Amino acid sequence: MDLLEEEKKKLEEAIVENMITALEGEKITEDEMSTISGFVLDGVDAAKSKQDLEKFLEELAGKWELFKPLLILQKAELQEKVEDEVAQGVLLLLEHGKLDHAIKLAQSVTQNKTN
Repeated sequence: MDLLEEEKKKLEEAIVENMITALEGEKITEDEMSTISGFVLDGVDAAKSKQDLEKFLEELAGKWELFKPLLILQKAELQEKVEDEVAQGVLLLLEHGKLDHAIKLAQSVTQNKTN
């Protein structure tokens, strides 16, 4: 299974868990669950890239509030990955004696977080 298919499966599982919880808590009806399920199947199947999945999740959370926590979690995971990659880049630059470049790279991430 390739990475995109794994992401699709992981997202589908999280969505299903949210739907079950919402149904049990009477936040959605069985009819709404059916509508959401069709939307999810179409959207996930149509995704050809990770960016497509991100757009789909944003659209899903826009249509149904109960999915906003999933969107927030997904964005937080993405931010964490970016920060990890930048930290590795900073360390690599420091190992090669490029202090100025390392500082600029680290500042670029901290400035993006405050904007």
